[in-house]
Amino acid sequence: MKKFVAIVLIISGMSVFIPRAEAEPVTMVVLAPLALEAAKQASPYVITAMRNGGMQLLEVGKDLGNILRLPLGIIQATIGAPFGLYGSGWENILRGIAAPVQLVGDVLILPLSFFGVGVP
Repeated sequence: MKKFVAIVLIISGMSVFIPRAEAEPVTMVVLAPLALEAAKQASPYVITAMRNGGMQLLEVGKDLGNILRLPLGIIQATIGAPFGLYGSGWENILRGIAAPVQLVGDVLILPLSFFGVGVP
């Protein structure tokens, strides 16, 4: 345990005393117009990527909500059966069982969706 604490202290001490790289003001002034031009040219692509990623995140949220259909369906199929909820209960059970698989698929596609792959 003492070795671990010593290693942590050494690493944290080194991170405090290591000099940080700083840009010169002249360099920043020279490169700022180039950076602005690059940002203007890249903005349509960035906006499209964010829209595609947002759509995929909505799919992930929908799948998270569908996971809650499993307990709802069990309640509907058992307690709600006398009230005519047996069929919708089984539908919710099946959707609730399939939701984690869909969630994993949508989460795995999420990084690719920023490039337009798998977006609905």
